[in-house]
This record gives sequence, structure tokens and C-alpha cells, in this order.
Amino acid sequence: MRARGILSLALGACVGVGRGGCGPRSGATTPDPDDLPPLRVRLEPLTNEAVDAFARHEAELLAETLAARRQAEHGELPPLERAGEAQPDAWPTVTLRNATDHGLVTWFSGPCARTVALAPGGEVTVELCEGTYDLAAELSAEGFLPFVGEGEQVENGVAYEITFYVVRTPDGRRGRRPTASR
Repeated sequence: MRARGILSLALGACVGVGRGGCGPRSGATTPDPDDLPPLRVRLEPLTNEAVDAFARHEAELLAETLAARRQAEHGELPPLERAGEAQPDAWPTVTLRNATDHGLVTWFSGPCARTVALAPGGEVTVELCEGTYDLAAELSAEGFLPFVGEGEQVENGVAYEITFYVVRTPDGRRGRRPTASR
């Protein structure tokens, strides 16, 4: 009964509120929780079909995102670099490092589609499913081309890494060049 009363209070806390907001000066009244109609909720199981449909839709959106970047002017993303020894019975992982002063978004289109956003200077390790991926990466700042890589094979138990950074040319122009860590 206590949980119902708390939920009722939360749902009915601002009954009668007009343009004045909710508070002591607004004229709103707090109803007695026992006078509120019961809250009816219908829970349905989340089916595998619903999960699969969502995953397919997400994978299709990621594939479209990569295709758009591939069709536009872009740089070539270097291959992912293996990092360390293979671990038996482990998912493939990719460690992304953003060594720039800008936000970075990376897309993995493949068996386990992923979108990863990194803050400036950020690092994250992502688990993937074994298989072949197309990749794209783009900085959030203007003046940088996206980078695209195709047919990147990741294997179970193997860790990979890639670092993104900005390179300044001798004449002061800047360019973005991702590199695989060595």
C-alpha cells in the first residue's frame, strides 16, 4: 500500500495546475492518494522477434550512415591493429582512443552494429561479435573529412586498437589522420 501511495502522490502532485506551475503559490492542490483512480499497467514480454527487429533496424541505419560517408569525400581508415595475445573464449574488442581536441563518433557496421561517441581525449573499449565490419569515424569539428574503412575482420579472443589524432602540416594546415597504435 505504501508504494501505491507514493506512486499516486507522484502522479497526482500537480492536479489542478493551470499556467501557474506547481507549487504553494500556484493554487494546485494535492489530492488524497486514496481518491485517485488505480493506475492500470499492462506488461508484455519482450520477444526475441522484437529484439531482432530493433537490431535489424539499427544495423540498417548504421549501414546507411556508412554508405553516406563512403559516397562523400573521405579519407581511408587504416586497418585495426592487433593488441596483445589472443584470449580464448573471449569476444573481440576494439579500443578507440580520441587524442584530439574534438568529439569523435565511430560507426561499426557488421554482425553487431555499434555507434561509439568519444569526448576529446576519451578512450573506450567496445565488444563486438566475430565477423567482418565496415567502419567510419568523424570528428565533431568542421573542416575535417570523415574516414572510412571496409572489410575489417575481427576474430574472437583478439583485442584491437586504433588512435585518432590531428596532424598539423609544416605550413600550419591541419589534417586528421587516424593511426593504428603500435
